[in-house]
Amino acid sequence: MKKALLLLFLFPLLSHGQKLNKQGLEEHYLLAKGDSVNFYIYNPDRLKKTKVFLFLQGSKPTPMISSTDSVECCFNNFPRSVMRRFPKDYAFVYIQKVGVPYYANTDHFTASAKFNERNNVLDRAEVASKVLTYVVDKLYPKANVVAVLGHSEGSDVAARLAVINKKVTHLGFASGNGAPQMFNDVLFIRRKMHSGEIDAEEAQAQLDTYFTGMESVFKRPGSVTDTFRGDTYKWHYAINQPPIENLLKLKIPIFLTIGSNDNAVPIEASDYIKSEFIRLQKDNLTYKVYPNSNHSYVETLPNGETRDHWLDLFDDFAEFIKNNSR
Repeated sequence: MKKALLLLFLFPLLSHGQKLNKQGLEEHYLLAKGDSVNFYIYNPDRLKKTKVFLFLQGSKPTPMISSTDSVECCFNNFPRSVMRRFPKDYAFVYIQKVGVPYYANTDHFTASAKFNERNNVLDRAEVASKVLTYVVDKLYPKANVVAVLGHSEGSDVAARLAVINKKVTHLGFASGNGAPQMFNDVLFIRRKMHSGEIDAEEAQAQLDTYFTGMESVFKRPGSVTDTFRGDTYKWHYAINQPPIENLLKLKIPIFLTIGSNDNAVPIEASDYIKSEFIRLQKDNLTYKVYPNSNHSYVETLPNGETRDHWLDLFDDFAEFIKNNSR
């Protein structure tokens, strides 16, 4: 009876471990400010790698594995296809956000209080720095390349990480902006005005409401109970620290990318980064725009069909690392 109960208790753990092994993932964890941080390394051959690649995703509280009421199991929400095609001499690292489970039915999943407390650019950068230091010092001490690619909000995190952790040798800044998040929001409202979607009076009313909300944010920048537009004040405060200030501090090679039709970040916010590097005569930035592509690098062709460049982004970054390594 005791053996049966023990097996019953261990079954979920064994099942979880089997799924990880099947997907070529090693699970690790460490503590950050008293909370468990789970991270995963794709190294199916269990080889001693000489290069490390850390991917930092965007803003959603996405479980590693998920299902819905209509699809029992499973969606892989981590970049499995990317890991499989990346050069074999890399260990691919993916960090699960604090407060987000490994698995969830997303039809019934809501973000936890812990996620809301810890989810902001500055906190994520600190967590990523701790993970990266552990990975390089403890697991792959011979790594001579430590590349970080951040997408969307992850680009802000990556820029901050590269400043506070000197182990980073190459930075990918994908679908991000150089200015504070406020600039994005204001620019999109002004675009609607200029396109005729809203008139000047409506645009100004929206901007006045927006600025009033942001003034409240900066009066209580550490609050995780007050929210504005669905996110905590602490999140808004952190996302409005201009990434350009971090990018300009870096001497390592930077790969800046965006889709020309990005629907979440105005391309002008990336053009601004390139402009500042030119103005200050900094030569460590490579800028690549994917024409007619959206925030996820999906291109819309003239005939209405689409072409996905998501994997091209990672291939281009891998080539960039190769061409900018000693």
